[in-house]
Amino acid sequence: MKILLLTDAPCDFSDVLYACGADVDRMTDAEAVSRDISVYDAYCVLGNGKCVDARVHLQLEEAAEAGKHVFVEATGSFHGIYSADPLDTTRKRLIYVDPEDGAGIEGLTTGDLLDDHSNFLRCPWNMVAGYKPLLVYKEHILAHDHLNATKEEILYESDRGLWMIGDSIMMTSFHLHNYNRARFAPRESWEKLIRHIAKWLTGAEPAAMPSPVLRHGPDANLSDPAVFEACRKEAVRRGVDWLKQFLVDEGRGGVREGLRHCIDPEGVQSPAPTVRNDCSGETAGAFKFYAHLTGDRHLRGIAENIDGFTYGPMVIHGGPYDGFMRWTEDAWQVCYQDDAARCVLSGLYECVFLGRDETFADICRTLDFLVNSTAKDGCRVPRSDLYATNPEGLAALAEAESGHRSAHYNAYYHAALLLAYKYGGNPRYLDVGRRGLETLMSAYPDTCREQSETEEMCRLVLPLAILCDVTREDIHREMLYRVVRDLVNHKHPSGGFCEWDTGYKASCSRESTGECSLLTENGDPVADLLYSTNWLPMGFAYAYYATGDEWFKELWREVVGFCIRAQVWSEEPLLNGSWCRAFDMDMREAYACPHDVGWAACAVESGWTVAEILMGMMLPDILKK
Repeated sequence: MKILLLTDAPCDFSDVLYACGADVDRMTDAEAVSRDISVYDAYCVLGNGKCVDARVHLQLEEAAEAGKHVFVEATGSFHGIYSADPLDTTRKRLIYVDPEDGAGIEGLTTGDLLDDHSNFLRCPWNMVAGYKPLLVYKEHILAHDHLNATKEEILYESDRGLWMIGDSIMMTSFHLHNYNRARFAPRESWEKLIRHIAKWLTGAEPAAMPSPVLRHGPDANLSDPAVFEACRKEAVRRGVDWLKQFLVDEGRGGVREGLRHCIDPEGVQSPAPTVRNDCSGETAGAFKFYAHLTGDRHLRGIAENIDGFTYGPMVIHGGPYDGFMRWTEDAWQVCYQDDAARCVLSGLYECVFLGRDETFADICRTLDFLVNSTAKDGCRVPRSDLYATNPEGLAALAEAESGHRSAHYNAYYHAALLLAYKYGGNPRYLDVGRRGLETLMSAYPDTCREQSETEEMCRLVLPLAILCDVTREDIHREMLYRVVRDLVNHKHPSGGFCEWDTGYKASCSRESTGECSLLTENGDPVADLLYSTNWLPMGFAYAYYATGDEWFKELWREVVGFCIRAQVWSEEPLLNGSWCRAFDMDMREAYACPHDVGWAACAVESGWTVAEILMGMMLPDILKK
């Protein structure tokens, strides 16, 4: 079987064709112009994104008319089909449709979802006789990996993705040539599709498929204590190395946010370059822990540089807004107390556990601003905006009866207050922190959810553990146990925790525009490492510290084991050592509903995710040292 492969460069799909054992000649469009290409048995046109040279185009049309197989990827025009200019597919999903003639793809069922991340769609303006859809694009698909809908419902108002014309032509409107590098997901479904196309072209199955560009975690027996410890320490080292890449001027300019979820057809993942207070403070905390355990003075210096940034230009000094902590360099006049609290918590851990309090006065400055604008029930509004308020307006917030009763927005603020009380003894911090958590628990489990019910539970573990540690009151201990018992109902055998939202009441639950939960249906085996499971290594470690209960120690060990297995291993430095937001715990890959406007399945946060997991992994060692 002689195959002509028209492409500018080798790619994942060319590797698959070679693995089929066919006689493959690879050449560019320009090279093919001077050749007689009629000698080939089948043709594959990849990676162009534009129209094929007219002289080559004509020969390809003639080959298809003669019954030879021709596969064409994302071209402007072929066989009477005229396509639009490329559009981004980030908010669209591909859905498989089984053809009625039985010539479908083995292992795929109508409704199966295949995500191509940030591809380029050249949608046909028209279609011709003999058209048979295999994949179509639709927006706002609220399903995990399969859409329960009829073929007619799926095809209605859809965009074409992959189709047949008769028996001799197969075309796509998107680029699949580097499906592996671009991390199309779920991987198993895409491999079935790629194998099908390769066999259709060559007549043979590929002997092997390209190795994944990344994998998750070591294949190790983590039930062996020695293996677990070795893997934990290696995961921490790799995570710290990943964080170093996002420093601005050795930390003097803070820490960048990380990676966006967008992955283009060639496998390039977009950076998230914004410098944020939370990502900066949390990264400083991870560096402080690691430097303390390893004696790394340089890393300690970097953490101090970050402190100079977060408590310097990122905080207002003096005047009616004294202590206001800026959110980002872009959102200069915005303060989210949850983000500010996680920034200062790293300094409070340093005070309480490392015996260093150089930043304690700065921390109190920030906490005092927040306390002065906290409602009577101990909760605050979701955020403060200087451009939309005034000193009198901030003071009026303190006279309000209630704030926003959401763990997402308030629980870590309460944790920071209580830890500051533990170290410095300011009774006002104890009063507001205690009152706020008791308010949240009076509404629990029907707090004002943002992402999911799972998130609210995960966000409460650390603050309640600190409350339990500070007051030693039975009522607070029972609050902690109540939340964790409820949370354990959603624990996956892998040690991670499934997203769940009773009644789908969360603001982002079952949404497909704006910020969106990963959850589409309760029961999806999806862990969220941006909003939920990421808080638990630190939460369970502190709960064990506060109570001495071995149950919390075992929960910590299980969730850390999950994090070890979910960590990314790759030859690409920007990926290696990180954790993606989403992890399908059954498939064991980064995969979930991709609709979120900025932080979908493959996004990676330096602070919220990586630094938080690392601190939780290290806290037991810090407590021993």
